[in-house]
Amino acid sequence: MKKIIPILIIAVGIIASCKKNNDTSTESCAPAVVRYGGDPAADGVGWFLMVGDSTGGTPEYPQNLAATYMKEGLAVNVCYYKSDKDFHCFCAAPLPKMIVITSISKR
Repeated sequence: MKKIIPILIIAVGIIASCKKNNDTSTESCAPAVVRYGGDPAADGVGWFLMVGDSTGGTPEYPQNLAATYMKEGLAVNVCYYKSDKDFHCFCAAPLPKMIVITSISKR
């Protein structure tokens, strides 16, 4: 009995400290267009999303763009959040952060 109580206390402590991060308050959803910025081996940026309206938009660099969506000019609806990972490019400092796509569909 003396051994069970400390084991239960430790187990409860471990379970309480393991908390899945479901914070989606930083998630954004918007229309976007898939673009190819050239081969990264030749100083290009590879596949990226031009997020926003059709007159402008903001380039976002996805970590997990599926191959089925890698089509130049493809119009999509995308939900994503910014990751902590820098996108390494020949860009001015600070380096842009990559995005993680949570859902994407063709428009």
